[in-house]
Amino acid sequence: MKAVSMKYLLFLLLLLNSMLLAVTSPHGDIKIPCETCHTPANWQVDRETLKFDHNSTGYPLTGVHSQTDCKDCHESLVFHQTGVQCMDCHTDIHLGQLGKECESCHTPLNWENRQDLLKDHSLLRFPLYGAHERIDCDDCHHTGLTEYANTPVECIYCHADDYNATQNPDHKEAQFPTTCDDCHPIQSLSWQTREFDHSFYPLTGAHQNVSCMDCHQGTYNNTPNTCYGCHDTDFAATSDPNHQAFGFDTDCSQCHTTDTWPRTDFDHYQTSGFELIGVHQTLQCSQCHINNKVTGLQRDCYGCHLTDYNSVKEPDHQLGQYPHECTMCHNENTWSPATFDHNQTGFPLTGSHQAVECTDCHENNVYAGTPSDCYSCHEPDFKSATEPNHVTGNFDHTCTICHSTTAWSPATFDHNQTGFPLTGAHQAVECSDCHENNVYAGTPSDCYSCHEPEFKSVTEPNHVTGNFDHVCTICHSTTAWSPATFDHNLTNFPLTGAHTTAACLDCHENGYTNTPSDCFFCHETEYNNTTDPNHKASQFPVTCQDCHNTNNWEQTTWDHDARYFPIYSGEHRGEWDACSDCHTNSSNYTAFECINCHAHQKSEMDNEHDEVRNYQYLSTACYNCHPNGKED
Repeated sequence: MKAVSMKYLLFLLLLLNSMLLAVTSPHGDIKIPCETCHTPANWQVDRETLKFDHNSTGYPLTGVHSQTDCKDCHESLVFHQTGVQCMDCHTDIHLGQLGKECESCHTPLNWENRQDLLKDHSLLRFPLYGAHERIDCDDCHHTGLTEYANTPVECIYCHADDYNATQNPDHKEAQFPTTCDDCHPIQSLSWQTREFDHSFYPLTGAHQNVSCMDCHQGTYNNTPNTCYGCHDTDFAATSDPNHQAFGFDTDCSQCHTTDTWPRTDFDHYQTSGFELIGVHQTLQCSQCHINNKVTGLQRDCYGCHLTDYNSVKEPDHQLGQYPHECTMCHNENTWSPATFDHNQTGFPLTGSHQAVECTDCHENNVYAGTPSDCYSCHEPDFKSATEPNHVTGNFDHTCTICHSTTAWSPATFDHNQTGFPLTGAHQAVECSDCHENNVYAGTPSDCYSCHEPEFKSVTEPNHVTGNFDHVCTICHSTTAWSPATFDHNLTNFPLTGAHTTAACLDCHENGYTNTPSDCFFCHETEYNNTTDPNHKASQFPVTCQDCHNTNNWEQTTWDHDARYFPIYSGEHRGEWDACSDCHTNSSNYTAFECINCHAHQKSEMDNEHDEVRNYQYLSTACYNCHPNGKED
């Protein structure tokens, strides 16, 4: 009873002590053990003796915060519900205009250091570039650091004095737009830096060096952007040529460039379609453009040179009815002397034609309508020829078939131009051998027309009874009628193997037309006489090439392994002697036996296959499960 009372008394003392601590604790209702922060050496908390890990509170101490005394943030050392927002400790000097996110500008490293203070001005709709990076905040926020909200971002807000004070050019007088960054890049370090984009009217050549006022005479609104708008005085003052009198286009760029006004790059061909070459390049404009006329002018040589054409007598152009295409003889460098190129007429002069006088062909100095064919000039030569007689032979009037321009005689006839080239023995025969009675027109070009007697006289083989083709070149050549060589590969039945040595009559005993090309037609006897296996009794197909080749009838290429069952490979290789070992029915090779060779006991096989569905003790069943001859 006494021991119980002592324990109860101790419990009451501890309870009372806890209550006293709760009442007197300066930390409010913070519930952590004292030794978390205090030590027996020094109950007073200071930076040197502090053991508490502030990271465990969710508010890590960084920068200046890590050096600050606890009571600077926890007044009267009250730790419960201490605020974690910057403004809870740092009175807002901006009066709330910039919000409560102090960390947008300030860092725990140094509250007053501006380099750390200003982290990203672009978040405030105005990135700082160029000179803006170097100025103080109050240079733009004029009334002190309390005026940050709603600060304008337009350049003119800060640069109105610069705008009004600029005289070259006078921005205010010219009513320039107040969007300063059109000319003054925000990235520059100085207001004097300008990069105006004149791309709507690119400045090239001399325009790059003129003063703005030369074109913008006191005003920048409605400045003309055409050459004539500035150069109308130059246009009117030009007299060679007189731009106004000629009615020149006011598009100055057709002739002038921006490099300099006196220089002209007028492209006469590009503009008018009439290219100036030779002497034409040295003429004054007025020599062709009489009375400053630029439209309706003659564009051909004859239109300007009619007088020159009519005055020429050697030769007389009018009498000879020369064409008005002057460039056939004359050029732009000089009218005389002239050089006539006959090759431009469609009748080039070659051979003896180069030495004849013009009047030999152009009688009475008439040049128009002169024929260009040989016969028109050489008809007398044609009619006088007797060896051979051109008239009776009805020779073609195209003389160049045999004759050349070098000389009328001797003539060389190229038979290759007739569509019947002479080859082989044809080159040595006389013309009359084919062209009887000196008739050359309508001569047939096929072999049979000339060689019909040879065709009918041949008996080995007889061409007539064999109904041979009349295309003699199938077997014969132009070298000699005999011997003949027939290329059987040109037919639908190429000869291979033993067929190449067989006599023609072995296959063509009934003639050469409609000879069958299938093997069975010739090899029916071999088919019927074969007994191992018996082709006829087993009703083998008559497509002999399935097993036989043209080299040797006895040599077969029957692929039993690939098509049916592996007997030349695998387990069955060398285990049989004749087809009849498996095909016991000689009249039906679709039937086969497995059990005859594999002499298994039925009872034994029944037991071994007791779990095989649809098992039967039949050869066909064996094949169904073992199509490759393997046990598994």
